[in-house]
Amino acid sequence: MNVITVVRFPNGSWSTGGRVSDPDYEECEVYVVPYDSDAAAKKQAQAVRRRYVNKGLALPSQKTPYRHPLTVV
Repeated sequence: MNVITVVRFPNGSWSTGGRVSDPDYEECEVYVVPYDSDAAAKKQAQAVRRRYVNKGLALPSQKTPYRHPLTVV
């Protein structure tokens, strides 16, 4: 299965690709999700973020990224 890193920058913009440990992502929310397309991966990360916000949970960070259950080995 292909996985991709999706990040949300502090200014609210989203990006895909790169490594979780990338220094550019230090202040970002980091999500690791299955990859079909960039757009689908971004939508999935946005859905996860919406659930976290609605439940009042801490958002994932570079130190504690969200990892989709199918991506955990």
